[in-house]
Amino acid sequence: MYYKSIILSLFLFFISFSFMTVFSQTNKNEQRVAIFKNGAGFFFNPMTLTAEKEGEQKGKFIIKSLPEALFGTFWFYTNGKPINSLKSYESEEKTDSKKAGSLNEMLYANIEKNVEITLKYSTEKDSEVIGKIQDVNLKSEMLFLETTQPKVGFMVISMNEIKTLSFSQKPNTNYSPLKNQRIIEVEIDKATSQENVEMAYLQRGIGWLPSYLINLKDDKKAQIVLRAEVVNDAEDIKNATLSLVVGVPNFKYDKFVSPFVSNQTLESFLNQLNNSSRSNYGGQKIAMSNMIITQSANYQNDEIDVYGGGGNTDEIETQSQEDLFFYTKNGVSLPKGGRALYSLFNEEVDYKHIYEVELAQNNGYNVVYKQDNEQRNDVYHSLELKNSTNFPWTTGTAMVTQPRKNKEGSVNTTNDPQVLSQDMIKYTAKTSKSILRLTVAPDIMVKDNEQETERETNIKQKKLVYDLVTATATIEVKNYKDKEVNLKVSRTITGEMLKTDSNWETKKRLNYYAINPINDVIWEVKLGKGESKTITYSYQFYVRK
Repeated sequence: MYYKSIILSLFLFFISFSFMTVFSQTNKNEQRVAIFKNGAGFFFNPMTLTAEKEGEQKGKFIIKSLPEALFGTFWFYTNGKPINSLKSYESEEKTDSKKAGSLNEMLYANIEKNVEITLKYSTEKDSEVIGKIQDVNLKSEMLFLETTQPKVGFMVISMNEIKTLSFSQKPNTNYSPLKNQRIIEVEIDKATSQENVEMAYLQRGIGWLPSYLINLKDDKKAQIVLRAEVVNDAEDIKNATLSLVVGVPNFKYDKFVSPFVSNQTLESFLNQLNNSSRSNYGGQKIAMSNMIITQSANYQNDEIDVYGGGGNTDEIETQSQEDLFFYTKNGVSLPKGGRALYSLFNEEVDYKHIYEVELAQNNGYNVVYKQDNEQRNDVYHSLELKNSTNFPWTTGTAMVTQPRKNKEGSVNTTNDPQVLSQDMIKYTAKTSKSILRLTVAPDIMVKDNEQETERETNIKQKKLVYDLVTATATIEVKNYKDKEVNLKVSRTITGEMLKTDSNWETKKRLNYYAINPINDVIWEVKLGKGESKTITYSYQFYVRK
C-alpha cells in the first residue's frame, strides 16, 4: 500500500531500530518488553485477531484492550498484508464479570429470567409483580418487565420501588455491566478470519531500579553483583523477553498519552502540549503542536506494508545501539502490580582503598582578603573499583560488605557478611573506574591554612581597578593508621596557580566574564604508617577595589 501522510519521529525511529535489533533473535509470537529506569517501557505485543462478523465485516477486527500508549509511539505491524484503515472510537462494551452487590445489579445479572417482585408502596393487590426481565438500565435505575401478574403485558418499574425479589430458578450472582470504552478497529486487506498482528508502543508505569552488592574478598579483589528490581504497574507481562536498558533516550513527550488511545479532546491535548513544550524555532517561540502539525511528510511507495509506522521488521538494520546496553531475560511473567528481583551479573573485580579530602574553596572576591583560621577537614575512606566486566555499570545503590573475621583474625567462611556502608555507584563504562565512599576516616588528619603574603594595589584591568593578592597556603597531613595509605587532596581555587613544593594536578575551568580563572587542583600523597607531610603552595587573584 502507499504511505499515508504521517508525522515522523526520529526518536521513535532510533528506539525502534535498537529494540528490533535486540529482539531480532526472539520468537515473534512472544511478548517483548524493553524497560527503562525512568518509569517507561517499550512493549511489543503480538496477538491473534478473530473477525467478529462475516459478510460485510470481513477483514475488520476489534481490539478492546487498549494500552496507554504515549504520544508518537503507537505503531501497528502486520505479517505483510496492507492495512486499509486503523481507527479508534468509543463503544458500549461488556466489562469483566463481577459479583452483584445490590438489588439493581442482581436484576441486571438475570435478564431473560422469570422473577417475582414485591413493591414497597403499592396496595396489597398490586404489590406483587410476576414476569420476565426484558431489560435493566443501571444508570436510570429502570426495569422493563414482560408481566403475567397482575395482568399480562409490559411494565416499567423504578427499581427504587422494589422491596424484594424472588426467582423460580437459581439466579445468576455475577454480571458483566456495559461500559463506554475506546476500542480499536483495524481493517486488513485480503484478511482471513484470523490474523496475526503486533502492537508496539511506549508506556509509563513500568521501570527497573538497579542495586549492587560489593563484597570485599581481600585487600585487592571484590565480588560485585548487580540486581534489578522491576516494578510493573503498567500491564500484565506473560512469558516475555524482558530487556533492561542501561542508558536513557530523550523521551520528549513521555508525559502525554496518545489521543488515539485516550478520550482527551483535541483542544485539551494541544493546550497541554503547548503549555509544557515550546521551542525556539527560527528565532521565535513557536508552540510545539504547531511545529508538529505543519511538519508532516508524504512518501510514496508501492510495496511498503506499513500503517502508522509498522510492517515487516525483519530487514531493519542494527545501527543505533551504541548508546544503549540491554540486559535480557527470557520467559518472564509478571502481572500488573507485581514486583520482581533479577540478578544480572556476578563478577570479580580489582579494587583499592583510597582516602579523599576536599578542602573548602577560597574566597577570591572580597576587597579585603580575610585570613581564615586553621581548618580541620574530614577525610573519607573510599573504594576505587575498576570495571573489568563486559558490562557498563549503570547508576544505582551499592551496599558494601566483607566477610567477618573470628577472634584469631581469620576469615569466617559462613554466609554472614559484615555490612560496611551503602552509597551510590555512578555510571561507569567498561575499563573505567568508579569511586564508592565508605566512611569518615578519623585516624587520618588533614589541616589547612593560608594567608595573604603580598598585595599590588590599583591595577587597571578592563577599565576597572583591582588589587592583585598573593596567597600562600599550607596543608598538613598525618597518618595515624598502622598501614600505608594513599591520600587524595582536592580543592577548587579561584585565581592563577603559582607554585607548590609537591606534585599537583591542575585543571582550569572556563570562567566567562570573570577576571580570575577557576582551577580544580589535586595532590596525590602517599603516607606511611605514622608519617606526616606538609604541602606548601601559592596562587594569585584579583579583587575589585
